[in-house]
Amino acid sequence: MQPRTRIRCFPLPERCLHHDHNYHQLVIALSGSAEFEIAGYGGRVDALHGCLVPSGEVHFYEGLGENQHIVMDLPQLAAGHSFQRLFDKPRYFNADTSLRLLLSFMAREASLWQVSDAAAEGMSQVFLGSLYQRLFTANPQLAGSRKRLDLVKLEVYIQQHLSEKLPVVRLAQVACVSPGHFHQLFKEATGKTPGQYLLQARLERARELLIQTHLPLDLVAHQVGFSSQSALTHAFKRTYQQTPGQVRRLH
Repeated sequence: MQPRTRIRCFPLPERCLHHDHNYHQLVIALSGSAEFEIAGYGGRVDALHGCLVPSGEVHFYEGLGENQHIVMDLPQLAAGHSFQRLFDKPRYFNADTSLRLLLSFMAREASLWQVSDAAAEGMSQVFLGSLYQRLFTANPQLAGSRKRLDLVKLEVYIQQHLSEKLPVVRLAQVACVSPGHFHQLFKEATGKTPGQYLLQARLERARELLIQTHLPLDLVAHQVGFSSQSALTHAFKRTYQQTPGQVRRLH
């Protein structure tokens, strides 16, 4: 029976293992890294580098320390399928800013693709299509995007400092550009202003804390950078049409 498309997220074990399977596979790290070897070609898989494993290829892999990887199991493609070329041989690939944003979105939507085959199929096809375009389609706009902001670095910094004020000047210093240039580059790369992006990040973290912990609401507000519980409640209700207390009770 032809396997279905499946997306998984888990740490690769810290010991060298090997296997093969009757489906294609894409592997890339959310955090940490791993060593791979496919058909004699060794490579590192981490947050900026992934690998494509064709069906039937024996591959060796070993997680390096703490790690978390996204693994897409993909059915063999029919001859002539537009993405078949991706798996005509083992490949390692670079993940640029846009691919990383796609991966971040996929990770945040895990609750959807874990229960919906259609969602897993749709998300994997979007990622494969974007990757195919980068590997095989000459596109000056994509090539130029590598000169833009390092959004992976910025995302990590933002998540580590959500409890603090993060003015544009500070984020621009992290990105090593002027504040005015940073604002322009950031909006081009994400479709949001830095302020809109920060608010979304703060609210998403707050929602996670409300569902996964028993922290009082004022501490939740403090940990995600709101000046008060009422400020969090106001922003939360405007975005989610629910108060923090209602979200916690529902879950």
